[in-house]
Amino acid sequence: MLRVLIVDDEPFTVDGLYEMLNDLPDLNMDIYRSYSAEDAIGWMSRTKMDIVLSDIRMPEMDGLQLQQWIQSRWPRCKVIFLTGISDIHYAQQAQRSGGVDYILKTEGDEAIVESIRRAMSAIQEDQRNENALIRARGQLKGMLPMLRREWFMSMLEQGELVHENHGFSLKELDTSLDPESNVILVCGRVDRWNEEYTLSDQTLLLYAVQNIAEEYMDRVVMLPVMLGGSYFVWFIQSKGSSDIDMDETARFVQGTLESIQQSCNAMLHLPVSFISSERPVGWKDVVRTFNLLKHNLILGLGNGEEMILIFRGVENPAATVDISGQVLSRIENAIETGNEQSLRELLGDLFRRIPNRFSVYAQTYYSVAVILLNQWNKTYRSGDAVDADAEYATRKLLDVNAHQTKEQAVQFLNDLGSYLIRNGKREQDERTDRMIQKLNRYIAEHLDEDLSLTVLADAVYLNPSYLSNLYKISTGRNISDYITELRVDRAKSLLAESHAKVQEIAVAVGFDTAGYFTRFFKKHVGVTPQEFRSRLSVE
Repeated sequence: MLRVLIVDDEPFTVDGLYEMLNDLPDLNMDIYRSYSAEDAIGWMSRTKMDIVLSDIRMPEMDGLQLQQWIQSRWPRCKVIFLTGISDIHYAQQAQRSGGVDYILKTEGDEAIVESIRRAMSAIQEDQRNENALIRARGQLKGMLPMLRREWFMSMLEQGELVHENHGFSLKELDTSLDPESNVILVCGRVDRWNEEYTLSDQTLLLYAVQNIAEEYMDRVVMLPVMLGGSYFVWFIQSKGSSDIDMDETARFVQGTLESIQQSCNAMLHLPVSFISSERPVGWKDVVRTFNLLKHNLILGLGNGEEMILIFRGVENPAATVDISGQVLSRIENAIETGNEQSLRELLGDLFRRIPNRFSVYAQTYYSVAVILLNQWNKTYRSGDAVDADAEYATRKLLDVNAHQTKEQAVQFLNDLGSYLIRNGKREQDERTDRMIQKLNRYIAEHLDEDLSLTVLADAVYLNPSYLSNLYKISTGRNISDYITELRVDRAKSLLAESHAKVQEIAVAVGFDTAGYFTRFFKKHVGVTPQEFRSRLSVE
């Protein structure tokens, strides 16, 4: 769903366009209103807008100045100028400033709708024309990604920066990141691979994800690091150096992740999830922050796919343990992603290949046990009730001699892993249900206020697009349908039980004008508010 912002200093024009565009469901737009350029900047500082429909002549800051601000922060945003002035000078200046269209208000609604359709087509074409896979094949031949991965893995193993000459290390990695400035961290994951993809296919597609990100992040400094398997991490700094620049860059990154996710799905057919640090962190905190980001990404919400999360620095009480070794990492990934079949195959293959020596067998067993304990701590937080059988299983896990044979030990690890997978999914569903309940309460308590997707997303600390998809998957309905149902029910109740005027009821259920409320009510109830109240009085 694309976001459209209407900007004009005449409320009548803004509200009229808002109502007209809302009556066009085939355009699939999330529409916002601003009554000044300053108000529009406030919106776009919080969230990405895809299309801006703006007047040119406005007090304080005009539409052309607003367009320059938009281009400096959201260069892919399409700006349509709507004005009552038929002046070739303004039209030429608007085109030079990067506007995609210039429409006179006298041309009518059809011209506006057609211009928006052209802008939407241009956005879709931009996504299709990304040449990510071609660039990825050339980059795959280089050694730079491997050097970056080794650099970061060394940091993880040591728990801090390994090299004293930090700046020199960054230069070796071909990046202009400033070793003295803080960085924004983004941890990402490909949620699911096509079973037909080989390891080479997966590596190539990870490069493609990286290249798509670099296209969208062209206004910042970015160091991408692929970690093997499905995970990657990005180090991001603003091209400026002030704290204000970095805070603004953090908002830009959080808004742009949605576009990257959509492009990965449309072009590569890959479901990708992201979690970003809300604010920049110091280099000394990179390892700790990354571990927390990954841990929260693993916990997830909903079905655990195509998430966009923001980490606000509150540590999760569950402990994390880093395990070295390719096979052990794949076992950990199988548990995290809920793949029981892969877990059985990996454990069987691991224990079949070890030498017939007890010391090696015990070392292998406890390496897997650490992974399972790690997952146990994520599933059962401090204070959670745990049944007796589960407690017995954890005690048995800590004693390799509790299993009479190696085969029994492997079967036990399999069974415990499957148990943790199922319970982890249940807890994830419960967290999602709590979030949905919180959101529904917020909507019911603020029915007379702005309930745009961005406002609702702020209330539950999620990305607007991800919240919309999560709500649909979890409840089977759109957020807008739930809001509509509550507003209709509240309006009916007020019409039946109070003597309030229609205008007062309109405001009480979130409408600026009685006319728009009347059309809304008749569309969903079949009669006008006055007719509904009259029928009740007759009955």
